Amino acid sequence: MKFIFFAIIAWLSIAYAKAQPGCTDPQALNFDPTATVNDGSCTYPPTTYSPELIAELPSELAEASGMEFFDHQLWLHEDGGAGPLLQTVDTVTAAIQVSYSLPLLENTDWEDLAEDAENLYIGDFGNNSGDRTNLRIFKVNKTALQVAGTVTAEVIEFSFSDQTDFTPAYHATNFDCEAMVVIGDSLHIFSKRWLDKTTHHYVLPTAPGSYVAPLRDSFNIGLLATAADMSADGVVALLGYDLSTSEVAMWLFWDFAGGAVFSGNKRKISLGSALSLSQAEGLAFSTATEGLICSERFSVLPQKLHRFDIRQWLENPSPALEAELEPSISLSPNPFSDFLIVDFQVVGGGDGQFSLVGTDGQTWRSGELRSGKNTISTEDLPAGTYFLWVKNEDGNVVRKVMKS
Repeated sequence: MKFIFFAIIAWLSIAYAKAQPGCTDPQALNFDPTATVNDGSCTYPPTTYSPELIAELPSELAEASGMEFFDHQLWLHEDGGAGPLLQTVDTVTAAIQVSYSLPLLENTDWEDLAEDAENLYIGDFGNNSGDRTNLRIFKVNKTALQVAGTVTAEVIEFSFSDQTDFTPAYHATNFDCEAMVVIGDSLHIFSKRWLDKTTHHYVLPTAPGSYVAPLRDSFNIGLLATAADMSADGVVALLGYDLSTSEVAMWLFWDFAGGAVFSGNKRKISLGSALSLSQAEGLAFSTATEGLICSERFSVLPQKLHRFDIRQWLENPSPALEAELEPSISLSPNPFSDFLIVDFQVVGGGDGQFSLVGTDGQTWRSGELRSGKNTISTEDLPAGTYFLWVKNEDGNVVRKVMKS
């Protein structure tokens, strides 16, 4: 019996060691090389990226809203008031190629497109006042869309499980909706919450019918969510903007289990200001890492089409590059109190950039590192754990430091 008991204990110990939870992404500030199971705890440095401008969209797409890429074509529609019309758009010139009229469908407020292998899903669920009781998704066969003159659609009707008040509140509701993706046999919907700038995640079957969409979970994106898509590799991108700051950003969610989109890695990519992108409303992957963003006309800012590539945030950094940079950095004192000295020595010289980030992802300090000793004032920082992220042209490295 003793042998069996100790054998069980040994087996459990080995199983636990093999399933060590933690942050498994080497690009994260809190990467744990001993972790074997991603527990969704990864935090990342502030990241800014400028999508490539392709061209202005034609005036017929002034209110470009939803996009999807399939059959080697970019499909795009406008939102409410534009009629039941889908357009294919050239990804080099942004010119309209073919227009598909869907007269048997109604465009109350189309906001996003999603797809599976056989069907295109049109989200007629824009709800700026939060008072709609006819939210729906049109399910259209993709082959029929391209070869038939008159296209019919199956209808998925739904309501939000947590909405009980339908009093109109224009741009002051938490039940607006503009983003969805298909994962397996389910539609995953991400709400646009004007009041708190989080997003709530709901799930529906892809089969036609009338449903109450259960609330799966939520995440604080700090934005008004306007579009979503999922890559062939299972990365969900959620697009949005912040009216108070004019920031446009894209959240990336990956390495999650099943349909639990917010359970894996979560990284925010700031795309700059609406002054350069206009009002970003649509997003679609064209390859596993590349995709397109459409923006509608916003005041004097024209409607535009941009291209993005997220490859750099999904590939692990080169260990060789980190090895070159790692010996060149030393920190003192650690734990620190009123200041932190960073001794930055790189073979061949050259400056670097640093960010001092808390465990909650908040950036407390950032700036330039000169070759030699750099003093960072930290008197006002609360006690706790921080990550110093340093990057230069040779690579990047992260150091864990403590404030006493």
